[in-house]
Amino acid sequence: MGRVLLAVSGLLVVLLAPAGVVAAAEGGDLGRAAELIDAGDTGAALALLDRLVAARPTVGEAYYLRSTVRFMMGDVEKGRHDLDRSLELDPGLRGAWMSRAALDISEERYDRALEALLRARELDPAAPDNALNIGAVLVLQGKLAEASAEFSAYLERNPASAESFYLVASNYAMAGYAALAIEHLARAIHIDERSRLRARTDPNFSGFENNSRFQDLLLRDSYRAPPGAHVAARAYDEPWAANGGRLLAAVIDALQFSGTAFDHRVEVTPGWALIWSEFRIKVAAGEPGKGVVELSAPADRFTPAEWRQRSEDLFLQIGARLTSLRGLRSPSGG
Repeated sequence: MGRVLLAVSGLLVVLLAPAGVVAAAEGGDLGRAAELIDAGDTGAALALLDRLVAARPTVGEAYYLRSTVRFMMGDVEKGRHDLDRSLELDPGLRGAWMSRAALDISEERYDRALEALLRARELDPAAPDNALNIGAVLVLQGKLAEASAEFSAYLERNPASAESFYLVASNYAMAGYAALAIEHLARAIHIDERSRLRARTDPNFSGFENNSRFQDLLLRDSYRAPPGAHVAARAYDEPWAANGGRLLAAVIDALQFSGTAFDHRVEVTPGWALIWSEFRIKVAAGEPGKGVVELSAPADRFTPAEWRQRSEDLFLQIGARLTSLRGLRSPSGG
């Protein structure tokens, strides 16, 4: 059931990355335990929580935090026991109901998961993840109309959020609703094109390899620089290769040698590649026998003088690294 937990992002934080859930435990030893959990120090957190539970056996939050640690450590049965105990002692713990729902989802007990999420919504009707999580369970139950209503309510609160559209798309994809998944993914990419790279590695989209609309989204670069954005391009006497070839390698080398931070999750297609740093860097085919590197950045990121200097420096670095790579590979005919 890993794919389910990956899709239900609002629930994923409970079992796998609990920082947002345990943050409610403030002050004292409970607060310290929450900090240790957030830091991933499960051993120290468990030792502290064992002492807290022994000293204060009627405090539901201590059991809840210990259940979180045990889930993180893979001890599902003990985690389940602590979670049930926490809700017996304090049914007002919203985070515990979220964990309860996540556990039920992992075991495909969707009716119970929905009941837990409805309890969580009663405890905090304004929580932004209510509709997303409830919609995720409804779509798992095959209740498409009801799920879509919840997702629409969630998106109405987040109309300009690529993350929100992406999460809805991923949930639809998980349940096999391809058309709805692709529609919402396209909206996410329109808002933030990095959503496209995210979809490439999302297991919920793994069954879409033969879907032409999905593949078109992955292969299409529809970016247009907004008015006033900084834009520059340079052609090199190095053709684009299917995997980017030496030109892409030269760009990456230039960023590394110049000490420029960049996202190492490079998006590569048969026709182009994208790298994100202080620039948006596109590497693609140019005229026959040539490749092109295109740089762009928001207008407020650099002054005109800074842009000219930074872009020219990078272009020169790319040329130098390309020459170096040709020299290194020439003995083998590269």
